[in-house]
Amino acid sequence: MGLSFARNCQCAAVAEAPAPNPSPSRWTLLAVYSYSHAHVLVVRYHDATNFEGVKVMVYRGAFIGRLNLECGLLDPHFSEEDESPIARFRPTEEGIALARELADKLSIAARQAAVEVLVVADVAK
Repeated sequence: MGLSFARNCQCAAVAEAPAPNPSPSRWTLLAVYSYSHAHVLVVRYHDATNFEGVKVMVYRGAFIGRLNLECGLLDPHFSEEDESPIARFRPTEEGIALARELADKLSIAARQAAVEVLVVADVAK
């Protein structure tokens, strides 16, 4: 005669199945916001269902060509690869604004770091 905590509890209901993973080869680029050392991409993944498949991603770096856009692959998942996004935001106006703010801050930080390196090099002479 043990206690049954889940018998009449609706919190023990089975969760819905997770949304399908987006395919890195089935996507449409909706918008790109470029900064000197970061990019914001707004992409619709045709196989994803949450948020109508739209993802807002921030990528670090000055050169967007490294993202395999020309070969048609763009994986929205985080990984150890250089081509991985460093942040994702909700696909709303606020999310895009926050992503753009992060990209701008990354660019400012990169410029400041470059200036500091120049100053240190100048002092070392």
